[in-house]
Amino acid sequence: MKTTIKTLAIAGLVAMSSLAFAEGKDGKEEAKVSPELKVRITELDEDNIAVTFAKLEGEEVKVKIYDAYGALMHTEKKSEGTKFLKKFDISALPAGEYTYLVANDMYAVKKVITKE
Repeated sequence: MKTTIKTLAIAGLVAMSSLAFAEGKDGKEEAKVSPELKVRITELDEDNIAVTFAKLEGEEVKVKIYDAYGALMHTEKKSEGTKFLKKFDISALPAGEYTYLVANDMYAVKKVITKE
């Protein structure tokens, strides 16, 4: 059941992700998306999780955090700049599994963190 919810969440996240557009050589709009989404989701200690990634200027990347039941707990998007670094304090959260999803239009990176 958890796998199904997580799979649906990833599919929905990728389907709903917005595009950043740039004008191509022929005058048509084309998606401006990183060739690869390089994301690091790191447990700094038992109370802090760091999410970092590099992206193209103007590209929209979304960060979403879900609880063990698939409920969305946090969402934010980043479209300005080329770097993202954020520390999430999870000290007030109850024990359990939390899924971190970072996605642009083509790639989604997921990591499940278990808080003891």
